[in-house]
Amino acid sequence: MPVVDVNGARLWYDEAGSGEAVLLLHGGLGDSGLWEPVVPFLADRFRTIRTDLRFFGSSTGPAVPWSWQDDTVGVLDALEIERAALVGLSMGGKVAIDVALAHPDLLWAVVGVAPALGGHDGAAYTEEHGARYDAAPDDEKLATMMEIDFEVWAPLGADERIRQLWHSTPDANPLPDGVAPREPAGAPANERLGELAVPTLVVTAKHDPPGFREIGPLVARNAPHARHVELDSDHYVTLREPELLSRTLLDFLTAAAPQE
Repeated sequence: MPVVDVNGARLWYDEAGSGEAVLLLHGGLGDSGLWEPVVPFLADRFRTIRTDLRFFGSSTGPAVPWSWQDDTVGVLDALEIERAALVGLSMGGKVAIDVALAHPDLLWAVVGVAPALGGHDGAAYTEEHGARYDAAPDDEKLATMMEIDFEVWAPLGADERIRQLWHSTPDANPLPDGVAPREPAGAPANERLGELAVPTLVVTAKHDPPGFREIGPLVARNAPHARHVELDSDHYVTLREPELLSRTLLDFLTAAAPQE
């Protein structure tokens, strides 16, 4: 199993294809398997790498505070990649934008697919969701959490593949008490979008919660090199529409890639 040692963690990765490097970051509803249907399309043109974030899937780490942003930079370092495009789904999109703000010299492009955004409250969960979870018996809390997640993020339906991916997350395999990722220092990303120095694309999922659908237009208005597209999907866009999403990514990444 290919792994890299990064900041005390052992992070699983794989890669396919050749060319300029593209690193795929998954979201909080699964591991790098969320990107599996997209990889063959991107690998026709790019060196396409995906990694399980710390505590997801096959990646492990010590029970100490950490930063997914620092881990992402560490993966690039460990694989001796001088510049890459970061393509992040959901939480991975937030991480990608944070890295682009902190280390623009390491990136030639950044993409958020149905991304979160530092400092922006997507308000995906309601008080009713919280009350339902709190009211669930202890032995049913995990199942209740999963079903609430699918109501919010998978309104088009959750099949067995989506359920299996959910079980690869820290929600299903809780972290030790007191262990949480560190947020980047300084002002959050939503206050710094004017500083995004690399070509940027945000892909919105049409059936996402309203607060998440605000993010693409917000980035496009405020980041100098950003564009925004919307696809007819829910949050699981990499599984629902892999070919359509891949064409969107390839068009953008091919145009943004460094010219030799």
